[in-house]
Amino acid sequence: MKKQLLAIGAAVLALTGLIAGCGKEEDVKERTLRELPEGFRYGVKYENHSVNYTDSEGREISLFGQICAPKDDGKYPAVILSHGFNGHYSDFPTECKAFAERGYVCYAFDFCGAQSGGQSTGRTAADYTPFTMKEDLRAAVGDIGRLENVDGTQIFLFGGSQGGFVTALTAADEDMKDAIAGIAMYFPALNIPDDWRGKPVQNTPLMGYSIGAKFIESVQDLDPFAVIGNFKKDVCIVWGDRDALVARKYIDNAVTAYGETRVDLTVIPGAGHGFGGTALDTAVEKVRAFLEAHTYE
Repeated sequence: MKKQLLAIGAAVLALTGLIAGCGKEEDVKERTLRELPEGFRYGVKYENHSVNYTDSEGREISLFGQICAPKDDGKYPAVILSHGFNGHYSDFPTECKAFAERGYVCYAFDFCGAQSGGQSTGRTAADYTPFTMKEDLRAAVGDIGRLENVDGTQIFLFGGSQGGFVTALTAADEDMKDAIAGIAMYFPALNIPDDWRGKPVQNTPLMGYSIGAKFIESVQDLDPFAVIGNFKKDVCIVWGDRDALVARKYIDNAVTAYGETRVDLTVIPGAGHGFGGTALDTAVEKVRAFLEAHTYE
């Protein structure tokens, strides 16, 4: 675990210049909240986009992803979307379109080495861990924050399941907590360390993919609830009460870690670990409303 933290420390130094362009809270505190007419929708455009960087192990990483953004010229807040276990950049089409139509530049990407059939390069399944995923997400924040059509003072993070776990950890980094305007998560898998604590440190098949020995070793001594509360801005969590993978206690522990006054928690009756139909509609609307309540002119 100490080696992982030292590696991440080196990556922090390497990425400081990338993140420097992202705004702090004082940059937006004098602004007024942005208000769009009810029902207004921007036309949207899609574009493949790669983020290239060198990770803490010296690997040349190329993150493949897609930007969904308003067609109109101008600067917009950004949302960076993080997929779950064995997921892909294409896992959030409804969210990307819904947020872009309301004036957000959305970037979803493949975490490197974290899925079968992924298009990001530079790391294997045996090498990826939540900490390499943090490095990927940090690199994406720096890259997207520098785009011409992005207001780098207003970058939001969004993640589902394992992507929510990584989102929570990343936003809590000392040099990230001010750069991120807010975070939203579907059923964040903050149970991951408990799931692997005490298990053999070896490559383990899981749900059509593999969890590597490095991944298991990296989380066994991790207490996410001692970390995530370092993020002091508002948080949106959407969870279904039929979730068989993330128990309610992990959601309650997250609310306690962040502080009840800063968490907008929505529990969807009958929904499981993955939203569809009316549950998805509800989840997307809750996150969209959260974003708009924290977006400035």
